[in-house]
Amino acid sequence: LFNNGTIALLTAIKALDLKGEIITTPFTFAATPHAISWNNLDIVFCDIDKNSMCIDANKIEALITPRTSAILAVHVFGNPCDVKLIDKIVKQHNLKVIYDCAHAFQLHIDKKSICEYGDINMFSFHATKLFHTLEGGALTTNSIKLKEKIDLLKNFGIIDEENVDM
Repeated sequence: LFNNGTIALLTAIKALDLKGEIITTPFTFAATPHAISWNNLDIVFCDIDKNSMCIDANKIEALITPRTSAILAVHVFGNPCDVKLIDKIVKQHNLKVIYDCAHAFQLHIDKKSICEYGDINMFSFHATKLFHTLEGGALTTNSIKLKEKIDLLKNFGIIDEENVDM
């Protein structure tokens, strides 16, 4: 859990050790590209699908360069990104994927939680969201190793009373 979704996104990018550039959507809140640039990475905008308003997965591959390290896709208004095509692309190009699930609370695809897709999923609990706590954010991942790294980043790299790793 985090104090907001922006800090969660910043931490997700840092936890994945991303370099170079990240492909994302221009149809998102300003915090999405800010989290990328604040991690000293370059932003590459991909057009959106006119029906779902999500990143157009069919246009992602043309934007991939040797500097691309990840895709940061945003589920919009309860509409999921094409997670299956994005998953195929990231596997083919050895990329990471972060999903901004701020508008996707309790979303399921083929009876699977939206949290089962991607390397990391970010949720925002801001007052403007359907499910909110007035403010707050969260990250989910299926990787225990990545969760441990996120926990360490959240706690300033402090392992215990005598050891600071970061």
